Amino acid sequence: MLGLYIHIPFCKQKCFYCNFFSIRYEEDFADEYIDALIKHSLDFKDKALDSVYIGGGTPSILSSKQIEKLLCCINDKFDLSKLFEFTFELNSDSTTLEKLTILKNYNVNRLSIGLESVDDRLLSLLGRVHNFNNFCNVYDLARQVGFNNISIDLMYGISHQTLKDWKNALRKVLSFNSANLSLYPLSIEKDTMFYKRGIVTSEYVQRDMYDFSVEFLEQNGYNHYEISNWARSGKESFHNTNYWRNKEYIAIGAGASGYLNRFRYKNVENIKEYIKLINKGLNAQFEKEYIDDKLYSFESIMLGLRLLKEGVSIKHFNNKYYQNVLKRCIDERVLVQDNNVIKFAKGYEFLFNEIVSKFVI
Repeated sequence: MLGLYIHIPFCKQKCFYCNFFSIRYEEDFADEYIDALIKHSLDFKDKALDSVYIGGGTPSILSSKQIEKLLCCINDKFDLSKLFEFTFELNSDSTTLEKLTILKNYNVNRLSIGLESVDDRLLSLLGRVHNFNNFCNVYDLARQVGFNNISIDLMYGISHQTLKDWKNALRKVLSFNSANLSLYPLSIEKDTMFYKRGIVTSEYVQRDMYDFSVEFLEQNGYNHYEISNWARSGKESFHNTNYWRNKEYIAIGAGASGYLNRFRYKNVENIKEYIKLINKGLNAQFEKEYIDDKLYSFESIMLGLRLLKEGVSIKHFNNKYYQNVLKRCIDERVLVQDNNVIKFAKGYEFLFNEIVSKFVI
């Protein structure tokens, strides 16, 4: 299986919690960037893809012409005959009927919409540029165009957000009957506006919100297939699931990370430099690491444990240290063994980081 990830590092403005690589959108600069993406794609011409994911940043901030030019390239340069999933991330403030129609016409079959909150007060606090009504209108438009595989992103544990607020948010979002829900706790990262302002979060409040989400969404027909993701049956994110299965994927774009031929790599995190390197026919990668068997096993454990129902094969616990840690975790009933598969015991998935760190040698 082979995926393709394309990074669009443009936004209208930086959200106050965001530490992803992105800059303010300028149309002429974005034109140059799209041309570089197209030229970069020639390095992988005719590769057969199972999935495509265009993320950011805010891909929907591109103009209709830029989106169509990029999608036309993907359809032309790659072998999509076995394509299963083609995801495009969007924000409701920069999405139009014209853009949605272009996406539909060029084989995009899944949308991921950044909602984050149903409360306009909290959206403003987060530095988001849309409101809840914007989201509702775009969601309806997407349905009208024919998209029936839509994922919604929500954030919990926001400052001034109570458990009652979160419960009301989930009940509201449930009414959209989306295919997938991605729920993430607010994390305060360095070099963000929230970090500079000294904003703090409560792990206890976030844990209560997470526990409620697990119970509430499962009661309402969502499959909790990954630590932060719930889906209707058969609508689990194929592209992202293959990340967690430690499968390979091509990375195109400044700051994009890929995994190909046992090498994990990252493209230069500077748009001007990226464009310059690609236009000169040079390699845009600035970080590259060979994944030997030992590292492959650790990464397979770390990623695979995120898949709560699928788990990770016991074959990756292939040294005495891993086996001892695994035995302790099973004895403590944090992890369970189901035939030859290791999974989190129900109710312990919130401790993911703590448990995975035990396997670091």
